[in-house]
Amino acid sequence: MFEARIVGDRVSPAAKPKIRVLFYTDVVGFTGNNGFSLGILRDLLLGNQPFFAEFEVDLINRHADGHAANKLTPEVLGRYEQVWFFGLEQCNVPGQPANELVDAEVKALRSWMDAGGGVLITGDHSNPRPGDADPNLPDYLNLGRALGHRVPRAGELRVWNDRPDSSIEFSHNTHQPDPWGNDINQPIPNDLDPYPQELILRKWNGRPHPLFQGRRGPITIFPDHMHEGQLLIPEQFPTDVWPVGRTGQPKPEIVSRGTDKRNGEVYGVTSVYDGAAAGVGRIVADSTWHHYFDINLWGFQKGGDVLNRLTEYYVNLTLWLTPKLVKQEMNAQLLHWLSNHLSVRAVLDEGYRTPGLAAAGLVREVAGQGVLDDLVWPLEGSPDVPEELLLGAVVKESAAALSRGDVDATTVVERGLRTGAEEYAAELRGALGRVEGMGELIAQGLR
Repeated sequence: MFEARIVGDRVSPAAKPKIRVLFYTDVVGFTGNNGFSLGILRDLLLGNQPFFAEFEVDLINRHADGHAANKLTPEVLGRYEQVWFFGLEQCNVPGQPANELVDAEVKALRSWMDAGGGVLITGDHSNPRPGDADPNLPDYLNLGRALGHRVPRAGELRVWNDRPDSSIEFSHNTHQPDPWGNDINQPIPNDLDPYPQELILRKWNGRPHPLFQGRRGPITIFPDHMHEGQLLIPEQFPTDVWPVGRTGQPKPEIVSRGTDKRNGEVYGVTSVYDGAAAGVGRIVADSTWHHYFDINLWGFQKGGDVLNRLTEYYVNLTLWLTPKLVKQEMNAQLLHWLSNHLSVRAVLDEGYRTPGLAAAGLVREVAGQGVLDDLVWPLEGSPDVPEELLLGAVVKESAAALSRGDVDATTVVERGLRTGAEEYAAELRGALGRVEGMGELIAQGLR
């Protein structure tokens, strides 16, 4: 791939930071279950790791060793940077009193997420309440509710009770019609075909969210399914649940939508919560785990454009959910590489913007916009200084520090960011000086 061609051999001798991902399930595994499995997703992640980090992917089935034998504990969570939830069970039932997370697990998750742990929360459509379940529960319960609905913050981002269900009348159907005219209300063959759904991406200044920024343009496709679940944005955001950071209170927002091919209705497909801006973990919520399961990925040609673009999304997701401390280690790896790259070194003496532009282009090629954003500004909020100016200053400082044998990455970044901010302030003062007095000059020149 092009990444291997431009990375070369000038990478950091320091050990790559590990990003350890846990797939937490109550039914599915890496294989089997008629394609309700996660083996392709795991293989795509491990086979497309960036050069500046090392991915590890484990799967724990809550019930593999007996009912609720594999609960989430502080010890289990401490082994991972992020947890991706892929639950199918709906609720507790007689003989299975702990299908749902218990209080101790919720407490452990809250502490782990408050310390930066990232979460992907998924589920699917709703089915009728199991006949032996608590009759006080709603008539329809979401597949995945048992694991998902009590996860702190993340559990508030999906509809767990009531419809949409799997019926034609009340479902959310994103199936892309195929050329043979197959009924889009049937999961087979539509889940298995090579035709993905087209996404509607929310954009900021012309760009989609970093999850959907591919190296060759926006990632506008997803696997499709005939009855997806529904995302939810809470009506209220109490600060004891949704904390406030130094730049305000980050709130969840929907960043991609899908279209029902039967009636044109538009549904949320992906939402994000940038908890890092408040010192806690990030969250991504998805309308269905079918966007990750083997049965929905089988139809895409290995090495083909669709699977390549989906792989970029899965890698973006892993990198975006990574906690701040690991991101800092990733940034150190990237800065070492950029400081030694000939494309950057050739323009290091040309101020700050030129080397910054060269470095930004390289990072987009090997890692995407999301990693570039966190490299340029590893703090909360968004900087008021141009991207290329900040990155150019940091890279110049990094190159100088490497020549001195200084490996304190935090100091390097701090010095670089300060220099970039001061350089921009000087540019603004210069521009202000050039326009002061222009009013009198204009008046004199026109009379």
